[in-house]
Amino acid sequence: MEADFARELRLLTNSLRYPTFRFIVIGHNRKSIITDVTAHIRAAYPDRPYHELRLSGKTYREIIDSLKGFQAGIVVIPDFDWLFQPGNEDVCIGFNQRRDALAKLPIALLCFVEPSGYTNLPKRLPDWWSLRSLDLEFQQETADEIPQFINSELEKSSLGGQTKEEKEAEIERLLEQLNTVEPGNKKLLLLLNDQIASLFYDLSRYDEAKSHWNASLAFARETGDIQGEGITLNNISQIYRARGDFETALTYLKQSLSIQQKIGDTQEEGTSLNNISQIYQARGEYETALTYLKQSLGIAQQIGDTQGEGTTLNNISQIYRARGDFETALTYLKDSLSIRQKIGDIQGEGTTLNNISQIYKARGDYETALTYLKDSLSIRQKIGDTQGEGTTLNNISQIYQARGDYETALTYLKQSLNIRQQIGDKSGEATSLHNIGAIYFEQNQDFEKALPFLWRAFSIFKQLGSPSANGTLQYLNIIRQQIGEERYNQLLQSLPETPD
Repeated sequence: MEADFARELRLLTNSLRYPTFRFIVIGHNRKSIITDVTAHIRAAYPDRPYHELRLSGKTYREIIDSLKGFQAGIVVIPDFDWLFQPGNEDVCIGFNQRRDALAKLPIALLCFVEPSGYTNLPKRLPDWWSLRSLDLEFQQETADEIPQFINSELEKSSLGGQTKEEKEAEIERLLEQLNTVEPGNKKLLLLLNDQIASLFYDLSRYDEAKSHWNASLAFARETGDIQGEGITLNNISQIYRARGDFETALTYLKQSLSIQQKIGDTQEEGTSLNNISQIYQARGEYETALTYLKQSLGIAQQIGDTQGEGTTLNNISQIYRARGDFETALTYLKDSLSIRQKIGDIQGEGTTLNNISQIYKARGDYETALTYLKDSLSIRQKIGDTQGEGTTLNNISQIYQARGDYETALTYLKQSLNIRQQIGDKSGEATSLHNIGAIYFEQNQDFEKALPFLWRAFSIFKQLGSPSANGTLQYLNIIRQQIGEERYNQLLQSLPETPD
């Protein structure tokens, strides 16, 4: 029972991550559940406006005016099934008809319904039922089965805020709290480690993220939290993907996907399918990647996972860009950007802005491309997305290189390379090394200066199984022809591990 309760609570918390409209139906069999769940939500999102609205005895107009007056935040309605009691038909009809107007507000309605009223909802409120964001069922047989973390003062993460400084402060606070948790409270230890790991991952601090996700995985398995195990396996895979270890990443993802399909965790299944696609895309297997992405998109749209939809649309665009279909790619990117801006997914917005820039660059519209890149860089630096920052700095360099401003291009590239080496982004490191080598190659035909960067890039790409190795190899073959086989081999033997 505890695992089910924790699973539902995790779904609820995740669904409220962004301050957009939500209509969430929460079935329950004990009044104490309302107190437990709302206490957890208030602790998880302490900075979000919080309201309680009791419907009992109110007129239709009083209910609507109250909701409009809230304007924003989380609204708990503990007696939502009062609408279905005899004599309240007019109130119920009026509330049903105001769905579209209220759905424009950035409020989350948490509507608690007892079992006897749950079956009435789709019949009496068909318009609202069609718009529901999430259905949850909380059941408790005895007070002893209530998870200990529900009312704990330790569970107060607001997901770290938006800026790098806020995330670092949140990490420090959570680490202090982690040290005060009783060893037997494994559910709370699981959640705290997961939150800490997510914040470290956001800041591209992969070793620390992996350590805490490994701890979460152990606690999930000890407590029998199958859903938590599947989610954590997926999360760990992203550490390996960021470092270019695609084979290990795929192993974790397939384990995660198997669990999610087995237990019917559709939302997380969509996430894993999306992440699997990125492995195949990195290998240049675009058709396979697109197959996984279309499955992921179908799930996201079916269950109303708007954030997942925005992510998947962005990733589909990259398949079409790789194929040279820039028009289709841009269509997907603009759809993705619209969703991400609407729901406040700032990190996702930074990614999509960066990717839009690459379409304009490919078209030769460097000024527009640079505008998108600077917007992306500003977001990524603000939120501490170090990996994204390295990517955007690299891409800015390519605009200056295309314009023939090689010194400025090298300045951005060296910043990008430093970041990527620091965080262990092997694929990104190889890209920056290749681009630096290409500038030395093209600028002054300085083959001997270009060779260390290009050779190191080629070695990494080859190790990763990346199709980019072929492009780097072409440069190396030209250098071999220009300086001769003997000199080429002498230089290779004298190369340091990392070029200056």
